Amino acid sequence: MKKNLTLKSTFLIVTAIILTACGSDAPQFTHFKAFDERFTTVIDTSEAEKLKKLAELFYDQQPATGTQADLDFQYLIDITTQEGSARYRCTKTGYCQLRTEGVKMQKEIFYLERHRELYEEAKLN
Repeated sequence: MKKNLTLKSTFLIVTAIILTACGSDAPQFTHFKAFDERFTTVIDTSEAEKLKKLAELFYDQQPATGTQADLDFQYLIDITTQEGSARYRCTKTGYCQLRTEGVKMQKEIFYLERHRELYEEAKLN
């Protein structure tokens, strides 16, 4: 009985350590810029606290499954990190797709779980 309890305790401790180590390793934004449907710049910031909040909201995303090909992308979001820059096109309903300069558009679409908060913070509403 004691051996079984020790084994369970060891398993739980190892699991907790692994889950703790699996924290967010999303890249830190160094610049964020967003354009509305009229291609008007609505936010252009390098402010550290603002970037931290925007990154937290942006990286709360899930792969989109079963989305239709005729999504109405209206917003553009430019993100710069230490690794480089990327442009995303997004719908008002929170679906986004990565675009990179000089490269074919990637087909993967993801859903921003907290898009309403992100769009409000980025002044896209």
